[in-house]
Amino acid sequence: MKHFESQMDTRSRLDTEITEKAYAELASSVLPPDERVVYQTDNLERFDKTVSLCLQHYRLEAGEVHGNVPNPEERTDYICRPSGAMHRSVVLTKNWRKKTFGAMAGQLKDGTPVAILPRKMYGFDYVEPVTGKRIPVNSKTESQIDDRVILFYPPLPARPLTVRDIVGFIFGSFSQREYLKVFVAALVASLIGLMPAWVNQIAFGIVIPSGKAYLIMPIAALLLGVTISTLLINTGRSLLINRVTTRFQVNMEAAIYARVLMFPSSFFRKYSSGNLSNRIMKLSQLTQELTSLVLGVGLNALLSMVYIGQIFHYTPELTGTAFLIVLLQTVFIVASIRVTARFEMKTMNSGAKLSGTVTTLLNGIQKIKLSGAENRAFAKWAHEYAEYAHSAYNRPWFVRAMPACITMIGLLGTVVLYYIAGNEELSVADYMTFSTAYGMMTAAVMSLSGLIASTVKIRPLLEMSRPILETVPEVSGDKVMVTDINGGVKVNNVSFRYEENTPWILEDLSFTIRSGEYVAFVGRSGCGKSTIVRLLLGFENPVRGSVFCGHYDVANVDTHSLRRHIGTVMQNSKLFHGDIFSNIILSSPSSTEEDAWKAAEMVGIAEDIRQMPMGMHTIITEGGGGISGGQRQRLLIARAICGGRKMLIFDEATSALDNLTQKHVADSLATLKGTTRIVVAHRLSTVQNCDRIFVVDGGKIAESGTYDELMQLNGVFAELVARQQLDP
Repeated sequence: MKHFESQMDTRSRLDTEITEKAYAELASSVLPPDERVVYQTDNLERFDKTVSLCLQHYRLEAGEVHGNVPNPEERTDYICRPSGAMHRSVVLTKNWRKKTFGAMAGQLKDGTPVAILPRKMYGFDYVEPVTGKRIPVNSKTESQIDDRVILFYPPLPARPLTVRDIVGFIFGSFSQREYLKVFVAALVASLIGLMPAWVNQIAFGIVIPSGKAYLIMPIAALLLGVTISTLLINTGRSLLINRVTTRFQVNMEAAIYARVLMFPSSFFRKYSSGNLSNRIMKLSQLTQELTSLVLGVGLNALLSMVYIGQIFHYTPELTGTAFLIVLLQTVFIVASIRVTARFEMKTMNSGAKLSGTVTTLLNGIQKIKLSGAENRAFAKWAHEYAEYAHSAYNRPWFVRAMPACITMIGLLGTVVLYYIAGNEELSVADYMTFSTAYGMMTAAVMSLSGLIASTVKIRPLLEMSRPILETVPEVSGDKVMVTDINGGVKVNNVSFRYEENTPWILEDLSFTIRSGEYVAFVGRSGCGKSTIVRLLLGFENPVRGSVFCGHYDVANVDTHSLRRHIGTVMQNSKLFHGDIFSNIILSSPSSTEEDAWKAAEMVGIAEDIRQMPMGMHTIITEGGGGISGGQRQRLLIARAICGGRKMLIFDEATSALDNLTQKHVADSLATLKGTTRIVVAHRLSTVQNCDRIFVVDGGKIAESGTYDELMQLNGVFAELVARQQLDP
């Protein structure tokens, strides 16, 4: 009844707003443009348009907000969801326009929403969403902008990715001004590199033969100037590239983790935590190699080819021989790299497997010590590490001999060049000029071999990253966004199994739960209770049949928005590092501390929190270390309850609680009359207050009814109760 009244109030308010907006439009139609009235409710329309402008800056699709969603953070989520863009709140510091980057949604000091967008070359403009007017951000206008803004991160495309997509993301992360700066710095460094050979030609060809010692000082000053200029240019270029690549890495890391967090749950069953972490790091390394390829090694190799022309200009007799020597070195380098790449792939796979084993052992260290299995754990690690070490250090002899061969080619080449120079009777000036230019050419070709090395490295990194690149996130512009659910559930003829050619977990399952009903699913272990919960939450899709939450078909909705409206405690739910208050409001960030205390009271942990050193702001470690298992479970239940959701799902949520606390939680749930409560329970004494109990057996609903009705049937449920009563 309360939910119905809330819907009627919302509808009435929206009707009033639409009528007032219509009158404002009629009045504006007969007024001059500068006097027209812009109707605003409470700046929500402007805020939505501001967020849309930020997404348009990244060429992303903006979603729409349907229904009554007054919270700005939720509205931002709805608008960003179709594109998968991530965002976070930040506080701007003084002179932020010179240090920050990225599109931001903020507001002026008078509360007017504005989009703060980077320019193509340098700096920012803030854009008024209604008029579209762009105003440059300078020392004066910066003070007009509130320091709290929402910063947006561009996502990777929500499709299987290739190297071309990543390179496109790299190019899209930099401004035209930054590209121009990097190119000019590299070009100037290459041109300055031409000067030493020219100076040597003057020194050994003119100054020294003339015998005029005083001319040496200008030559020395020129060489010193060239050296200092080269040092300054290269230092500035390195700082510029580091700044640009750091900015890109921030965007790329955010995009990678945003992509992984939006993967379907089935993806995470395939990889251990350590293995997945290792693959994510390899993807980050892949992007670093590609960035180096674009901005560093590739540009260097391209511009450094001018030294070949300089050699040909001064000593054409030695150009061919010098080029053949360097080319031979390059062939050996490329061969070494290609052979090494095959072993590198094996090493990466072994490393990922080792990382997964280490993570598993560390997570289970308490169980290992309790069972006295330290030696077996060490043997497991040693076996995995031996495999990794063998592929990492036991390379073939010819791979290990390659560096010595390359050095030997360089030494023999130098002897050959001396011989040819003697036969051609080159002057001292010409040979010294050649020697300097040859060193520059050698560095240029070595840069080119570095380019090839970077290219070859990409393949094993790409293979390690392929699962992340090819898996498609749960993001789609054609999915329906859930703005509110009435709490009802309808499951029609659902059949499900996790893999093909395996027995059905659920077969032709059907049931209906009315809005506000308190129901429980019970049954033997492995009968499919938790699978039903996973289907309701959209973690799995039925092979046949349909699942409806409210009037939404779960198969056609954005699952992230669906789960925002369902308070859930799964069997493996965990707490995060932070204070208790942050953990309770984690899934409802707009909740206040009063809401958190109310949820804590309902689950019977409020008194425990009051006795802690800092109350609601007491810090707990990841996984809930420092508090008891029962306290951890109650905090998880408080997190699900906080926020006033219309549906709660508890999968064995009270298994770690004592009988008294469990009864307190069950009684509290019974008082939430306007909320649909779905409980998966093993301890059957906790479901006595449920409106209905579904008994799952063989993947179907074997019985349903109240606790007393099922006991009178003397069927499967009565047998389960009798078995628990007989348990010691």
